[in-house]
Amino acid sequence: MARKPKTNASVGGIDYFRVRARIGEDNEGNPVYKNFYGSSKSDAEKKKREYLDSLAQGVNPELGKQSLSKAMHVWLWQVERYNGNKSSTFERYEGIFRNYIQNAIIGYLIVSDIKKINIQQYYNELLFNQSKTISQIKILHKLLNKFFSYAESESYIIKNPLRGLKLPKPNEDEIDDDDKIIETFTQDEIKKIIYTAGHTKIRYLTTFALFTGARQGEILGLEKSDITNDTIKINKTLRKVKIFDDMIGNKYHYELKVTKPKTKNSTRELTINDALSKELKGLNKLVAEEKLKLGQQYPENNLLFPSSVGKYITAKTLITSWQRLLERAGVEYRKFHALRHTFATTLIMENVDILTVSRLLGHRSIETTEIYTHVLKEKKNDALSVLNNKFI
Repeated sequence: MARKPKTNASVGGIDYFRVRARIGEDNEGNPVYKNFYGSSKSDAEKKKREYLDSLAQGVNPELGKQSLSKAMHVWLWQVERYNGNKSSTFERYEGIFRNYIQNAIIGYLIVSDIKKINIQQYYNELLFNQSKTISQIKILHKLLNKFFSYAESESYIIKNPLRGLKLPKPNEDEIDDDDKIIETFTQDEIKKIIYTAGHTKIRYLTTFALFTGARQGEILGLEKSDITNDTIKINKTLRKVKIFDDMIGNKYHYELKVTKPKTKNSTRELTINDALSKELKGLNKLVAEEKLKLGQQYPENNLLFPSSVGKYITAKTLITSWQRLLERAGVEYRKFHALRHTFATTLIMENVDILTVSRLLGHRSIETTEIYTHVLKEKKNDALSVLNNKFI
């Protein structure tokens, strides 16, 4: 005979029917039961049946019924944080979650209720109504896919809703990708900048970037020991890292850290030409002057580009010095990164093959470097323009 529902459960003075189901055993082999409450016998039995049906389908109804924001927060901080990710990778994941999931409409949906169309609609909203780029959506998609794959493998859900989902594509005339805008300096502008800089740290940072194409963080993280004879080893980068002070991300601070390069291909060796060798001698002289001026207060360090007080130069300090230099030189502002673009386009215009340029830049693939080949097209167009009004 089936056990009758009990009515001895009371919440707020109201009696409810209660039934229970055996859902497993504990570590010692003792049975584990779960209670289900309802306003009537059929209501309590219905809740019990739904729960057992969910278990039979491979769904964990406890975590599966949490909001995406809540469930993903637990996964991010308790699983992904300790999954062997670089600190910079986890910092990026945390930022994506905070900006695109935590307080977004999609974040309030129940995990087990989320369908492919919900994600598709959210991506469309980001791209077409919130002016987010395809690159931003791809990063979000990668993180969501990792979470839902984990949820599927742990039986929180039956199927990853992102499987087979296609990312939205903007119309070609709507594409506005800043990454495809290559800013460079002309030779006259470079001469003005270097002449105006004189015997200063920003001058040697500028010429080093021009002669190596190194990234800003790679330059600031360099040590004297990275230079051997006529070779520079690029094997690290200096960046501001977000350090979390608690287990849930509510408290944090930033620190300057030397980390691994952007990609495996970013680790490379560059040859010092005669012009750069001369600039490095000027740099060494300047550092010696700064050290002499500060005396015993100057800390021992092995930095190639130490600040005037013997510490790392921060990105903020570099940017400020760079802006002031361009103003004094009367040159239109372009990012310090434009020196890297100038390095690449100059090599291409001098007919250096693109594979060599790609390796010097430390690009992941040659396709990344091909963005600079527009310079060749412009050069050809300029060459043909001299024929205007020559023959007819």
